[in-house]
Order: sequence, then structure tokens, then C-alpha cells
Amino acid sequence: MDDVMVLDVETTGLSRRNDVVTTACWYYQGTWHRWVRGIDTESTFRSHWTSSSELVTFNGRNFDEKFVIKDLGVELHANHRDIMYDGWKQGHRGGLKKVAETCGLPRPPEISGMDGRSAILLWKLWESGNPDALQLLSLYNAWDVWLTLGLYRRFVHDLPLEDDHRIPWTLDMAKAAELLIQSGIRTGSSMDGGVQLWSQGGS
Repeated sequence: MDDVMVLDVETTGLSRRNDVVTTACWYYQGTWHRWVRGIDTESTFRSHWTSSSELVTFNGRNFDEKFVIKDLGVELHANHRDIMYDGWKQGHRGGLKKVAETCGLPRPPEISGMDGRSAILLWKLWESGNPDALQLLSLYNAWDVWLTLGLYRRFVHDLPLEDDHRIPWTLDMAKAAELLIQSGIRTGSSMDGGVQLWSQGGS
């Protein structure tokens, strides 16, 4: 399983004609990798794309792969496994977050409730000069990869998810909550001292 490339991308929207990839996170040979628009070259991504024995995504045939072909200069992967369809065969319908939670793979509280729209808002906040926004966006992006890996291990290989994700991008809960309010993802304080989400969708 070491040569499997588990990938998730974030974009400025859903249109392949008008929108672009903002960040891509992938897990390959036991190591985390990230590509950020305007910062990183595509060389490492392309190298891993071509050398990996299998590409694993969730709904990537409809979304991720088509965007990276357009924006990161690669061809169709020779062996792409979209585990959304493996989940369908086992009775699991819905977006990545919903399916993962159903399978006992919750996300950490810093990003609980965030979705693709949240990622768009965080990217805009980072473009306006807030470095923490990129850190939180990367954490969100990487957790989508980790959930995808967990579902791949379960659906395809009947294995549990490893406990130690070692995601290198972190942000404490106070800063994360402040960012989510600042970007408009969360509306303000709730009665229990937490924050309320206006967007509870999930991809």
C-alpha cells in the first residue's frame, strides 16, 4: 500500500472552466505532501502521480482528477480507484464526511462542520493576507485525505485506520474558531461558549 497516492484537492468553485485548484494534499509512501497555488511548483505532484501504483480519491473521478489534469499538467492516472463507488456497493451513500462519520471516522473539533464552501472562504482570507487561514485550509484538506485513506483501508482491504495521522498542518482551537468567524463560516458564540455554523453541508 506504500505506493498508493491518496489525494484530495480544494478549488475556488465547482466549474472546471472558470475555477482552479487552490490547494492539493496527498499522502504517499507514508509522507504528507501539499501543493499551494502561487507557491509550489508542480514537479513533486507530477512525479508522485506518475510513479504511484494507484490513485485513491473520494468522488475524484467526477472532481479531483479532472481539476488536476487541467491545472497541474498531468494525464489521466493509469489506476484510479474512486472509493465512493466501493462505499455504494457496501450501502454507504453520501459525501465523504457523512460516510466517514457513519464508519466511525470523525474529524477533529477545529474543522468540524466545515465543507468545500468553507475552504473557498479560507482561501480568500489567506489571499487577503492571513497566514493562519492557509494553515487551517491545509488541515481541512489533509483530513479529507486521511478520511479517504481510512475508507479505502476499510472498504477495499478490510483494515482499520491507523491512529497516528501525523498531519503536519495544525492550528489551535481558539485561532481556528476566530478564523471561522472572521471568514463568515461561523456566525458567532453559542450559549455553551462554542460557535454556530451557518453551513453544515459536506463533500
